Amino acid sequence: MNKLAAQLLRVAMLTSICAPVLAEDCKFSSERDASFTGSVKKVVVSASAGSLKIHGDAAGGVKAKGRACASSEGLLGKIALESRREGDIVYLTVVMAEGVGDMFSFNRYSSLDLDIVVPKDAQLDVTDTSGDVELSEVGAAQVTDTSGDLLLKNINGELTVNDSAGEIRIVTVTGNIKLDDSSGGIDIEDARGDVKIVSDSSGDIAIAKVGGSVDVMEDSSGDITVREVKRNVNIHKDTSGNINVSDVGGSFIVGADSSGSILHERVSGSVRIPAKT
Repeated sequence: MNKLAAQLLRVAMLTSICAPVLAEDCKFSSERDASFTGSVKKVVVSASAGSLKIHGDAAGGVKAKGRACASSEGLLGKIALESRREGDIVYLTVVMAEGVGDMFSFNRYSSLDLDIVVPKDAQLDVTDTSGDVELSEVGAAQVTDTSGDLLLKNINGELTVNDSAGEIRIVTVTGNIKLDDSSGGIDIEDARGDVKIVSDSSGDIAIAKVGGSVDVMEDSSGDITVREVKRNVNIHKDTSGNINVSDVGGSFIVGADSSGSILHERVSGSVRIPAKT
């Protein structure tokens, strides 16, 4: 079994195991919170099971509110939101009970849904292992996500994403975007800088309204659609799926393409695509 197949199998197993838990009501719950005032330049978040929302606010400071949920009072007591400050950096870490993620613990569950308000210009470093993530109105951000959907919008700076599984939606980023993804669709719109997709194993890619260039280094499967790019579009290696490119201010180049059609229209610069054999 290859690496991608093994990873998709693990995701499918986790999804089937967690489904009964998600269908249940939260049996035991309680609140978790943390706050910091004054100047904060960077916020480092390590989250676990549960949703994560981070929103920028002009008022400054950091405020985190969460709802812990568990199948027993004992597990609930083991869910913690640890927080500390080191100079102008705030650290928020979710700590869960050990063994809850065991695939044989069908009746045990715990999670912490977390909402965080940060300064609008604060830099973010986010690591999330499970659950949906939403970032909005924040500064430069680095996101590492294992599973769950990502919604990243109105990012004022550079954006770097390393994602294993789940849909990715990115809207309005003032800096460059760098993305590495294993599975799930990618949808990017209104990127003021360059867009670079290092690797995408499966799922469609849709990119629109880019102020710089688009580089897709390696795509294994799924269609690629790119439109309204001010500079160049370069698809370095595509294994399968169709490529459709339109309204490009610079050149359009496809380095290697194993299967699928290549369509292009309204490209101002040169076009170079591999000949079909």
